[in-house]
Amino acid sequence: MKLEKMHQDKFKEYLDIAVSEYAKDKIKAGTWAESEAISLAEKSFADLLPDGPDTKDNYLFSIFIPESTEEIGVIWVNVSGGKGFIYDFLINAEYRGQGYGKQTLLLIEEWGQEHGLEEIGLHVFAHNQSAYQLYKKMGYLETDITMVRKIN
Repeated sequence: MKLEKMHQDKFKEYLDIAVSEYAKDKIKAGTWAESEAISLAEKSFADLLPDGPDTKDNYLFSIFIPESTEEIGVIWVNVSGGKGFIYDFLINAEYRGQGYGKQTLLLIEEWGQEHGLEEIGLHVFAHNQSAYQLYKKMGYLETDITMVRKIN
């Protein structure tokens, strides 16, 4: 596995997919109404990445299999106060279940050590059980759990 800084031309393609997927996740989680989800997701990304892949303290990487030019995913890490936080992590559907997610997380840990990070955190939607299980298996610990009971 190898990570390369995301190029500006790839960022637009990534952003289109990421905004759509984030909006879908927020709808599925019950956080946003479908009618407002896309505009809220666009605003979130604009606020977090005002300078695209060159936004200070944010590192967007394209993920590649060695010896290949085909991008198989993306990982985005924000760094603040000696801590990293994975804002987005996507392995393309056809490459899932083959160990690439685990390998990428190990690479990000190495990268974090090289950059003096004390820890790396992340958020996972409760409905994304495959991601949740991967993170648990990799040693990520739950720090907060938000729960909701629908009454209507």
